[in-house]
Amino acid sequence: MNISVDVERLAELSQVSSSEVASLLELLRPPEDMTHLELVMSNLQKALRALCDTPGVMHSLQEEASKGESRTGILAYQDVLDRIVAVLARGRVPGSPDSWWSRTGRQRGIINEHPEWAMLILLPDNECHDSSVYWQHAGAVLACAALQRARHGGGVGSEITAACRVIRSVANGNQPMGLLNPVAAELALTDYHAQHLLEAGEPRHGVEGVELLVRKVLVYQGKSRQGGGGGGGHASPPSTETHVESRDEDDPEPEGPERSVQVMEVPGGLPAQRRQRTVGLHPDEMQTMRGVSFVERKASPTAGHDLVDVYRYQKGHLHHISRNNQRLPYRYASLSHIELAVVAQQAYDLYAGKKRFEDRDADGELAGVLLMLMLWLGRPVDQLLTMRIYSGRQALPKNRKDLLAYLLEEEAFVLPIPSPAARNELQDDAKRLLERAGEAPPALTDEVVIIGLPVRVGQFISRIQRQHQRRSRYAELFPADRREAIHTAMSQAVSTINRAHRMRLTPLRISQTLFDEIVRHSSDWVDGYLLTGHAFTVTEVAAHYHSVPATYLESLFCRAVASLRDALYRHLTIGEANALEPVRPPSNTGDHGSKLNIRPRLVRRLVDHLQHELRAARRLPPSEEAARQVHNHLVAHIAFWVLFATGYRAVNDLVFRWREIDLETGLLVISDKEHESMSQSRVVWLLPQLREQLHLYAWHLEVLQMQLYQRVTLYDHIESLLGDPCPDVPLLFFVSESWQMVKISPVNLRRQVPLFSLPINAGRHYLRSRLRAAGCRGELVNAFMGHAQHGQEPFAAFSTLSPVSMFAELAPVMEKLRREAGWTPQRGMADV
Repeated sequence: MNISVDVERLAELSQVSSSEVASLLELLRPPEDMTHLELVMSNLQKALRALCDTPGVMHSLQEEASKGESRTGILAYQDVLDRIVAVLARGRVPGSPDSWWSRTGRQRGIINEHPEWAMLILLPDNECHDSSVYWQHAGAVLACAALQRARHGGGVGSEITAACRVIRSVANGNQPMGLLNPVAAELALTDYHAQHLLEAGEPRHGVEGVELLVRKVLVYQGKSRQGGGGGGGHASPPSTETHVESRDEDDPEPEGPERSVQVMEVPGGLPAQRRQRTVGLHPDEMQTMRGVSFVERKASPTAGHDLVDVYRYQKGHLHHISRNNQRLPYRYASLSHIELAVVAQQAYDLYAGKKRFEDRDADGELAGVLLMLMLWLGRPVDQLLTMRIYSGRQALPKNRKDLLAYLLEEEAFVLPIPSPAARNELQDDAKRLLERAGEAPPALTDEVVIIGLPVRVGQFISRIQRQHQRRSRYAELFPADRREAIHTAMSQAVSTINRAHRMRLTPLRISQTLFDEIVRHSSDWVDGYLLTGHAFTVTEVAAHYHSVPATYLESLFCRAVASLRDALYRHLTIGEANALEPVRPPSNTGDHGSKLNIRPRLVRRLVDHLQHELRAARRLPPSEEAARQVHNHLVAHIAFWVLFATGYRAVNDLVFRWREIDLETGLLVISDKEHESMSQSRVVWLLPQLREQLHLYAWHLEVLQMQLYQRVTLYDHIESLLGDPCPDVPLLFFVSESWQMVKISPVNLRRQVPLFSLPINAGRHYLRSRLRAAGCRGELVNAFMGHAQHGQEPFAAFSTLSPVSMFAELAPVMEKLRREAGWTPQRGMADV
């Protein structure tokens, strides 16, 4: 760490040598502006004092520190820390940076690069601030992290980031405080690891990151090839597991094969699997199906099916973490309208006790209603079983998160709309910018839409006898003590339909029918996820960036249900007057989804501000400082244009390099969220005006190079950019006051444009919402934004999408967004 002016200033105030201050800060890895310095130093003092209350752990850490160079542990700097805290506690010092005294509590932008510093940004009003137990564990993590950095330098893996994330999640309320237990005074570090971080020899759930850090400190290990911290030896060979499943002899109505055998390959042995668990993976997630065999009965519903179909069915029973949020390849094709019509008819027969369901039990009536709701609301069964009944809208609670209900007076359903939670929390200044400057309505969170279903299901619900909960304003449609029996009755009814009609219905396939119908109308899986609650990886990720009006969701849901209704009732003998309801006009207001509800007005004002600052800099008298100002404002303009035109993620080294652009076609390769193999890079297209801006930027660099020929470092950097055929240096960069090149990062970009208080990746939220609002197909938008999951990769072997056709369809919309925002090429210092 270089001793900057701020370090010298802090050393002068605390009357401590600058080398000691720099050594202390080097162990903490502070950001460049040392934001929240006064708060961080105070909290660091609390953590180290709490650690001193556990002398066993403290002495163990001191012994570990003494094994290397002298004074490598952070505990050796307590006297330096006390002096710094004493000076900062007196109040703001004239001439000191404002960032030192910040009390916003904002950690965004420094979490990954500066995990220890971000963990120490804890405001006094937090419930953990006065907890001695919290600071005991935080002190242990800080001391181990400092020791690990002093030992291995750049050879540190992800253990520090993972450990700080655990402590920070407790402070943020994402993990319970009970996760951290009091540490006895006599415990040594090895005992602390065994008693507090392990459970039955495995990392304790919730504190895996802390366990990984402490274990690496104890074994003197740095970065390892395997994420869980295994040795540097050869990986264990894959092992083979065989699972044999036989039918239950006690099942009165057995279905499926008599016996099946599944042969699976598991990567590595037990040590390798433990390492996978440590970094958050489940070993079974990596299982590979190698073979399957089965013996079926003649009366089995699977008789006559292709072996491949049965193989996929068996493969679907592999239990791993992602099976509940991935649409795996084994999923069967959507049910036909004839099959769904049979479901609708049988659901009514089950409710009314007709035909095959005359001998139903007491739960049959509710099982029939459940089957109807699975078809017409499209919700997962576990959500439907929690449905409530209210008298009217006025009886609804204020907190409506995850509320699924039916309103008797309005004859309407209350559907919960998922909303991004902690990841999208905004500071007050960001909310003011959105609502005042951007004229955006506050985005609804944890809210609902109230929809009148165009199918007469409510009449069956209203006839069911209800029992209100004590001291509550609602009744449960499916009583809690009978839900398991109702679910069983519904499953038995589906099995009865399968046997009678030789079908392959399942509750999951029935409840996903409406999801597919909604996607058929909107072409976007995100809309299906918001309206039905069926979550997959791509839907949850893409919904994080999506804002959508409630009126659109309501009309889309009603159109999907009405089209499905019209397709099914052609196959039924039910009169229209007894089955159909007219589609009602929309009655919901507000926007759902991302809290970064960016309207074109805000982007227009941002562009006006960037161009105004650039024009003001160009009017300055000619000088080196004027050239620096012009360059920085031009780079800020280009960087924000790229962010709002490509959806570039807010990562370090924000913008691309020359070698990644094809200036003739405008195609650009982006690799903003992956590793060096670039196996998940995505292709975007640059508008002709943005390509012209890049040409102007190159000419601007030529002029800047001639004026700054005395600045050797900058001169060489520009020479590399302009002279090398394939330069590998960043295309965009800022120039600091000390005439050093500063990379484009979220922190530096925000420092250059302080008025823009929103997250730097706001362009992704703006771009996805605007493209979908303009009618672009969800498939194209997901490919453009880099959202995909297994089986949906754009331009892959089984994809019919091509970059040329994709951008030919997106080009008119992108040009419309450019004109709407006012982006135009700027010359900078290039007089052309």
